[in-house]
Amino acid sequence: MTQTQLILLFVVGLAAVFVEILIPGMIVGICGVICVLASIYWTYQIGASNAGHIMVAVGIVSIPIFVLLWYRLASRTFAVTVSEAGFNPPGEFGKLMGQEGVALTDLHPTGIAGIDGRRVDVVTRGEMISKNTRIKIVEVRGNRVIVKSV
Repeated sequence: MTQTQLILLFVVGLAAVFVEILIPGMIVGICGVICVLASIYWTYQIGASNAGHIMVAVGIVSIPIFVLLWYRLASRTFAVTVSEAGFNPPGEFGKLMGQEGVALTDLHPTGIAGIDGRRVDVVTRGEMISKNTRIKIVEVRGNRVIVKSV
């Protein structure tokens, strides 16, 4: 291979690595890295050490540039931009903690309870509770209301 062809192979390899940053998939990036390394190796093999040194320097300088570019693109592409302002958790069950109510259905271990005039889906810690039994909320995890019989 001539020195011009090796430089072209080097440039194509860097371009492939750049394309990999824009369109992730690893195959193009791996082929690009192989092209860059092969062009540097063959450049030294044909005795063009000055061109080989320049290729190594350009390769070393391009690594942090590609990393920064990838970071910038990835942070814009994959960043969550939706604000949590105005988000209300389903039912705001935290206010029910410690309240008592009545099991409207059999809790095997899940069912429906009447608490503070509302129908609430509840779950026990494994025990079965019969319909019309007094219950108390002992724990709330997100939208999961955990009860026990009183």
